[in-house]
This record gives sequence, structure tokens and C-alpha cells, in this order.
Amino acid sequence: MEEAFSIIVEEKAFDQVYVILAGRVSMDNAERVRSELIDVVKSESLRDVVVDLKNLSYLDSSGVAILLELSRMSRELGNTLRLTNIPLRIQSFLELMEFQHPAGAGILSPRPEPSIIEQIGSGALRVKQNARDIVTFIGATATALFQYLSRPSKLKWDDLWKLIEKSGADAIPIVTILSFLMGGVLAFQAAIQLRKFGANIFVADLVSLSICLEMGPLMTAVIVSGRSGAAYAAHIGTMQVNEEIDALRIMAIDPVRYLVVPRILAVAFALPCLTLFADLVGILGGCVVSVSSLDLTPTAYFEQVRKVLEVSDVVKGLVKSFAFGIEIAMVGCLRGFQVRGGAESVGVATTSAVVTCIFLLTVTDAVFSMLYYYLPSIGI
Repeated sequence: MEEAFSIIVEEKAFDQVYVILAGRVSMDNAERVRSELIDVVKSESLRDVVVDLKNLSYLDSSGVAILLELSRMSRELGNTLRLTNIPLRIQSFLELMEFQHPAGAGILSPRPEPSIIEQIGSGALRVKQNARDIVTFIGATATALFQYLSRPSKLKWDDLWKLIEKSGADAIPIVTILSFLMGGVLAFQAAIQLRKFGANIFVADLVSLSICLEMGPLMTAVIVSGRSGAAYAAHIGTMQVNEEIDALRIMAIDPVRYLVVPRILAVAFALPCLTLFADLVGILGGCVVSVSSLDLTPTAYFEQVRKVLEVSDVVKGLVKSFAFGIEIAMVGCLRGFQVRGGAESVGVATTSAVVTCIFLLTVTDAVFSMLYYYLPSIGI
């Protein structure tokens, strides 16, 4: 049913016409309101139109669209449309719809695009804020982690084991499949070149070293970042939206100690175990391909692995995975604490957590590769 609405046109100045709106403007009567107001604006093309909203009891998004259209039409006709006596509730709605109502002028207009200088300044402020959040978060996490490690009895071990199970044991199926396939792919790619020289046996060298030093830790970390890193960001982000983080602070519970430290310990402990399992499965995948396609026997394959693969190679990969685990948990939790707003912000934080984790994992892997290359040359 059409909503009650009235419009009164008054002439209070030779160069202005006043339009008084009263009642409700909604989707039900938007077409009639639009038609009447357009007629007024077109008939008064030589005079400014002042719209008085004092007696307007209700205005929804359709009414805002009508006012915006009238403002555009007035500019095309060479005059202006001004709003006056805007009730506070309607003014708040106009601001919510991201329309500006300049003081004094009263013209309804969209918010202007920021200039290049403003965009650069805004970006610099965001970088500064992000850097400050990261430094503060790292400091709070390091402090809480030291307190827990100095007094392990205060750590809730039951919750920690559950987190380790979710981060580690639950990821075994996907890690098994991908590691097996990765070992097989590396064996196939190595065989293409090594077969030309009759050096099929060295496929075992390439597969074992590549898996243990590089592919095993990195691929497992990427999988865990997509599972646990994203889950931590979504979980803590949802708590932030629901004001559960504020509730923890009110109860004198440090959110970093309660939420972040157990997750860091869980991923840091679980990831090396997953990496070691991925190494074994990847080497096994290379063995299956070598036996089925390269005329090697399992005994010859594993004997060659034993000759070339040293314990230090496996340990290097596990050290990298331990560092990867700390990074994944910290990034996921940090993005969760940075959530502001509603569900959309949680989704953005989850995506950002995964992207940031993959970027940091790649950078950290490059740093470790350089360290492992240069340290032996200086006698370390």
C-alpha cells in the first residue's frame, strides 16, 4: 500500500523556490515522489530549489536515490538543489549512505575521490599503522611466550594437544597425497635428463635431497598455512567481531597469552613432525616411479638414498619447518586481531593471512637457503 506523503511548494524569494516534504518516502511511493519532484525541478529551471525535510518522518535508500537524481538534474539545468532542516536521524542515514552534505550549502553530492597526494598519504599511514601493529604484536607474543616457557605448569596442556591434533594429525591425509605425488613428479622430471646419460640411479639423489631440504618443508608449510593459518585468522577475527576479545580483557585475561601462544606452540611442534612424514612419503613416491619406470630395484634406490642423504640434511629441513610454523601461527593470529567491522572484514583477514603466510614462507626459505650455502664456507 502506498505510504502517506505530501509536498508543498512555496515561493519565498525571487531566485528560490521552497519545497516542503512531509510524511514518509519509501519504496512504496518512490515513483510518485520522484515524478512530482522532477516536475517541480523542471518547472523551476531558472531558480534554485530548496528542499525542507523538517516534516519528513521517514526516508529510505530509494529516497536518497531520488534526491541524488534531482541534484544531478538541477546541475544540468544550471541551478542547485539544497537541503535544509534535515532531521538528525535522516542526516545520519545520509552519512551512512556515504553522501556528503556540505555545511552551509546543503547540496546532496557523492563523496569526491581523493587526490593522488591524499591516496599516497593514506597508504603511508596504513603502512605505519600496520608496522606498529606488527612490532607491538611480536613484543607481546614474545613476552607471553617467555612467561609460559619459564612456567610450563601454567600452560593448558589439554588445549595444546587439541590444537596440535588439528594442526598436525588432521593434515596428514592431504600431506600424504601431495608429498607422494611431488616425489613422483620429481623422479619423472629427473629421469628425463638422467636417462640420456644412463644415470637413472641418481634419481634417488635428486628426489631425496630436494624433498628433505626444500620441497618437503615448504610444501607442508603452505598446506598448513592454508588450513591452520586461515582458521586462526577466521576464529580470532570472529571473536573480535563478537567482542569476545574485549570480554577477555575485561576479565583481566591477556588475549595474546590465552589465544596466540598455544597456537604458536601447536604449529611449531606439529609442522616439523608433518615435514618428517612428508619427507618419507615423498622419497617413497620417488621410489615407486623409479621401480615402475626407470628399471631400478627398491634395494638399489634406498641404498643410493642412504649414501647421499645425511642426517644434517633432514635436520636442516626440520629447522626451517620449525621457523615456518612460528610464522604461520603469528600471521594468522595477527590478521585475526586486525579485524574491524563485520563478516566481510573476517573474510578479508582470512585471505590476507594466507597470502601473507605464503609470501613470508618464500622469503624465509630463501634466507635459509643462503645461510645453508654460505655457513659451510666460513667453517660453521
